[in-house]
Amino acid sequence: MCEKRIEKAALSVDGVSKADWSEETKMIEVTLDDSKTDVHEIQKAIAKVGHETEKHKAANEVYKELPECCLYEQF
Repeated sequence: MCEKRIEKAALSVDGVSKADWSEETKMIEVTLDDSKTDVHEIQKAIAKVGHETEKHKAANEVYKELPECCLYEQF
C-alpha cells in the first residue's frame, strides 16, 4: 500500500517519469527532468500524502489516515 501511494505521489509531479520505492530500504529512486522539477518538489508531494521525507513533515491529520501497515516512526 505504501509503495503505490509514494510512487503515485512522486509521479504526480510534472517532470517525474519514473518512481520506484523500495520497502526494504525505505528509499525512492526517481527519474526526473531537472528543468521541470527537483527533489524538493517530489518530497513535498510525498509528504502531502502522509509520508515524511528528510525535508518535509507530513500533516498529522493526513498521517493519521494512513493504513496501519503504513504507519512509521515520525521524524
